[in-house]
Amino acid sequence: MSHFACKAFSALEKELKDDLLECYVEAQQEIEETVNSIESDGFSFDKLDKLFRSLHSLKGNCSVCFLDPLVGVLHKLEEIVDGMRGGYIQYHAYLGELIIVVVEKVYDLLQQIYQSHVAEAAIRDQLQVGLDAIYAEEDDSKRPEMASTLLRQCNQITEEVIKEPAATPLIVKVNYSDEQKNDIEQFIGFSQKLNRLLGYSSERSERILKLCQLINVECKSPVDPVQLSAAAYMHNMGMALILKCKEDEDARFQAEQNHPLVGAKLLSKHQGWDEAVDMVKAHKERFDGTGFPEGLVGSLIPQGAFILSMAVMFIDTVWGKSGSEYNKSAMRAVQMVNFESGKGFPPHLIESFNAAIRKVLVAKSK
Repeated sequence: MSHFACKAFSALEKELKDDLLECYVEAQQEIEETVNSIESDGFSFDKLDKLFRSLHSLKGNCSVCFLDPLVGVLHKLEEIVDGMRGGYIQYHAYLGELIIVVVEKVYDLLQQIYQSHVAEAAIRDQLQVGLDAIYAEEDDSKRPEMASTLLRQCNQITEEVIKEPAATPLIVKVNYSDEQKNDIEQFIGFSQKLNRLLGYSSERSERILKLCQLINVECKSPVDPVQLSAAAYMHNMGMALILKCKEDEDARFQAEQNHPLVGAKLLSKHQGWDEAVDMVKAHKERFDGTGFPEGLVGSLIPQGAFILSMAVMFIDTVWGKSGSEYNKSAMRAVQMVNFESGKGFPPHLIESFNAAIRKVLVAKSK
């Protein structure tokens, strides 16, 4: 019987791999509950959307941890559920059962890799081939029977060779002009002072900046790294207003809603940072239009604002305010960011985020 390996995954720290398994089980339970709810209480778009996002989070976590052979299976399952959301694939009990079984089988393969560094290629390949065929089938009425057939199968074919990615540097060098460098030094001082006043770690801004730059280099069309640096340091400046309304909840809420505008206005007092100003102003906007302060949607939001927002979500989730120890596991933070695909963030930038985190994990494992 042939096997496949995921060397880069096996090289990761045990703590990260344990986190992945724990997060997988939680998402698996959520998927089973959602499918069971559809079966018992009826179909709804909200349930399908939740199912899609849970699968996307599973896929994102596996992608970040170099489990590429499993990512392909989960991606095709995700596409089938997306077809249900789009109305061109009809939900059927066999398809619902197949979702649960595939997620279980992938977990079995994940445990095999975790315990012995290899897993059975035949099972993975049969799942991939079967799901590919179900998704590609043009006659939707045939899909339930195809799902039923796949449920009875799990046998054979080839071994997949996984190459360990080359190590990549984690420091992104940004070249500033003398004038820009002077401004950046000021911005660093502002952010350090505000972080202290708000109770954050003094390292928060640097962590956010480094992750922003790593995400940015993974983008097909990166934003200006100089402008992104200024936005990373200055994005939270408007939160200084919070300090003046500690006892007034209404005033505090209003200050939180307005802080991107206030921060952007403060940054605009320095010449030459127009792109950074737009990033700061929009970093609380959401891809689906439910953000603030202006409720912008989609491409109206600068790419740098999304990059900044993803980095802030990850760093603040993992490190919390103190920054002295992990608040939540890195995998939970990855899962949270991936869950926002198509809602808070554009899907293509989620892929850039995942690629950046992979680099971090490789460096950490070495």
